[in-house]
Amino acid sequence: MKKSILLKVLMIAGIIAIFALAITSCDINNGGEITDTTAPSDIETDAKCEQHIPGDWITDTGPTCASAGSKHVECTVCGTVIETAEIAALAHTEEIVEGAAPTCSAEGLTQGKKCSVCGTTLLAQESIARLPHTESVLAETPATCTADGQSQGKKCSACNEILVAPEVIPAIGHIESDWIIDTPAAVGIEGAKHKECTVCGTELTKDSIPAIEESHVHSGSTWTVTKPANCISAGEKALVCECGYTVETQVIEKTNVHTEITILGKAATCIEQGLTDGKKCSVCGVITVKQTPTAYSSHIEEPVLGTGATCTEGGTTDGKKCSVCGVTTVTQLPTAPKGHNFEGGVCTVCGFKGNYGLWITDGLGMPMTDIIVNIKKDGETVKTVRYNGQYSTFDLEDGNYTVELDLSMLKDTNYVYDVSEAVLSPEEKSLSLKIYRTTVGEELLYVSYPVDADYDSTFIGTGSYKVALTPNDYTFFIFSPTTPAIYTITYECDDSLAISYHGSSFFTQGTDLSTSADGFKKHGNGLAFDVYSSNIGASYVFAVKSTTATECVLNIQNAGDPGTRLEDQPWVPYTEDTKLVESMKKYPQEGEYTVIDIGNTAISAVLNPDDGFYHLNSVDGPVIFIDLTSETSYVASLFTICAHQRIGEYIYDSNGNVVEKRSYNELLIQCGMPDPMTEGSAEPGVRVPLTEKLAEAVKSFGEKQGWWEEGADSNIFNRVFNGVPYNQEYAWLLYCGYYK
Repeated sequence: MKKSILLKVLMIAGIIAIFALAITSCDINNGGEITDTTAPSDIETDAKCEQHIPGDWITDTGPTCASAGSKHVECTVCGTVIETAEIAALAHTEEIVEGAAPTCSAEGLTQGKKCSVCGTTLLAQESIARLPHTESVLAETPATCTADGQSQGKKCSACNEILVAPEVIPAIGHIESDWIIDTPAAVGIEGAKHKECTVCGTELTKDSIPAIEESHVHSGSTWTVTKPANCISAGEKALVCECGYTVETQVIEKTNVHTEITILGKAATCIEQGLTDGKKCSVCGVITVKQTPTAYSSHIEEPVLGTGATCTEGGTTDGKKCSVCGVTTVTQLPTAPKGHNFEGGVCTVCGFKGNYGLWITDGLGMPMTDIIVNIKKDGETVKTVRYNGQYSTFDLEDGNYTVELDLSMLKDTNYVYDVSEAVLSPEEKSLSLKIYRTTVGEELLYVSYPVDADYDSTFIGTGSYKVALTPNDYTFFIFSPTTPAIYTITYECDDSLAISYHGSSFFTQGTDLSTSADGFKKHGNGLAFDVYSSNIGASYVFAVKSTTATECVLNIQNAGDPGTRLEDQPWVPYTEDTKLVESMKKYPQEGEYTVIDIGNTAISAVLNPDDGFYHLNSVDGPVIFIDLTSETSYVASLFTICAHQRIGEYIYDSNGNVVEKRSYNELLIQCGMPDPMTEGSAEPGVRVPLTEKLAEAVKSFGEKQGWWEEGADSNIFNRVFNGVPYNQEYAWLLYCGYYK
């Protein structure tokens, strides 16, 4: 009985053990909690397993940036492949393909991009048009009697390419003179004579003069020029006997006709004015046609290629600069880092192993510094760092975090950022935050026609601003630039917003003035405007207006150099010829000094080219003197005027462009007037002969002041003479007199 019971117990234990072993061999939870073991319809079964047990994914072929990879899942018991799948191709690894700046002889290329792994082109390079040539003058070479010359040509000073080829000027050949007596003949003795080139002096032919017979009587019938007259000296002619004896000589009056040659001008650049061609006399050196300054040329722009951003380093946009002077005409702006693209804790772009990253810039993409960053989880701070302009990474456990920025170290300006965007999560581990300025400092602004109302306005500088808006109404702000530049002003908002220019804070109009204001043009969705050195200190009033938005981002940027404008250049001192000034100081002042009566309609001033001074009524009349210090009968003295303002003028070219700001103050001082800026230097009675440049100084100042504008209240002669006729052509002699 006991054996029977024991046998039954052993049999039951064996059955239980077999059943347990069967369960263990097919447990899909690997020993965990037993669940429903019914095989899914998409998992194959075979003789080894009634139900396959899937393992982890196994990589068959790794992915590259050129092709996808593959992976599969096997049964951990029998090794049967249960499932296969594709692994997505990796992102390309960007590599910059450097461009090339264009020149005047070759096209350039923009910056491109390719994958450094597979070589695929990611950003194709585009050609950039060649730059224009920089013209320079090839000087003219005059032809001589025996050698060819060449005309003026042009070439590019950058690449030396000939733009206008010089033409050959044929040799002019010798010009034969009359016979020149070397040795006159005498009784019984032969003489000698020759002919030479009147240009270069080369002897062309020579001959003997027959000896004189004792009964010979000197005579002659043809006058021979022995010394040609020119513009500065008389010549001589002679009546010569056939024997070579000079019977008579006569003076040939000087011609007063100049022998002109060309003074070559030069092309203008963006840093140097040009000059027109002029002319001068090759004999006496007198300038017969003055060279006139030409306006500065525009910048010749060439591209400055930007750099691409990486995961952690920012890049730059393309810019432009002048190939002549190097001035930046389009500023390169920073671009933000791209941030890491984490997958499994590794960046798929650069391979960096980490998990969370942060990049902080202002609204224009410029890196920010001196910001305290507090990273919080569930309201508790888990990390605090000081951000100093570099992409920062943090080793944090996977989870959701909020980023709080302490901006108290940023001084002088209020800043804000979008708190709702300051979130890190397992899905968004790389965060880029922008910080915006806020407008500060209110000023009451009166806006006239057609609004006629007071508005609150705020002051702004360059940067990116968050601006509060009132729908359907203007929001005014005042911009006061401190640096000459091309400024751009754009916005980030819906399409119902527009930017308009309204003048200055002293004269604000209710209408948009940008279409009629100098230096303003459209730029993107906003405006671009030029600010020159003479504009510094002025205020610019702008406004934004939207039908729907209550907030916008306003961007004001320095976009480059405004170029060269002559109005902003310094005054050019205009002085006399040194030799003329010296002769002026030595000129005698004898007799009684008489002030010229400009009411006398019969007077005139005649410039004598021999001495360079004006004479009264004729070239041989009394020398006219100009009084540089004492009071006149009509207006303040030149000394007084120079002490309070500049005597000068703007010089224009034939197209109406200003080419020079000419100052005569230095001229008057050089000619003898004491320096009005030196205390106690005014001594009355300093008078010097009147030259062409001194006359020009008086005329230009009078024209600027409207002294002889007909009917004008500023016409000092109308006021002085009360309608009595005066000499309108020579009224500028009001500072002058003569000695008699």
